[in-house]
Amino acid sequence: MEAGSADGFGADHRAAFRDAALQLWAEAGWAAVTVPAVCAATGLTEADFAAGYDSPEDLLGEVFDEGTEERTALVLRAMEAAPRNRIAQIRAGLDALAGFFERDPRQVVALAEAIGCPPLRRRRRATTQGFAALIGAETSTLPNPPDPREVRAAAQFCIPGFHELLFAWFDPDSPVDRDLVVDHAARLFEACLSVR
Repeated sequence: MEAGSADGFGADHRAAFRDAALQLWAEAGWAAVTVPAVCAATGLTEADFAAGYDSPEDLLGEVFDEGTEERTALVLRAMEAAPRNRIAQIRAGLDALAGFFERDPRQVVALAEAIGCPPLRRRRRATTQGFAALIGAETSTLPNPPDPREVRAAAQFCIPGFHELLFAWFDPDSPVDRDLVVDHAARLFEACLSVR
């Protein structure tokens, strides 16, 4: 539904519900995102919620999709602006992802917590496949491109490892910092592509 729709559910309500859901998700897991909880967090009513969403899972899906769309756009722009070599493009994409999570660390939790909820698990799987395809497509335009199937396989393998590095980065007891996340993830990806 668009802002200013006849039922009164507009962009402001949608943004408030998404932010509340992401906060609850990050603090207590996806199961904490209930209609009463998001209404209490936003000051909106259950009727307001029902005007925009069929269920908490519907809201969670929108939160997940919004983050995915933003990450994808950032990675694509970064890779297109990077020097025309494979490692530079991969590193640029990873650095863009790190910047996204640095700006809103709640998104790291949402990415991991998707595993426990079947509708979100499907979205997470599709997102991983989509990122692998994106990296494969972008690197296929380089001079002497690697086999796109190998790029996608390497991405499918490395993306979960990148997620684990993100969790380490945001763990206050871990020595991992942003530079290590980007550097190690890029080296891992390059190593996977070099295996024959």
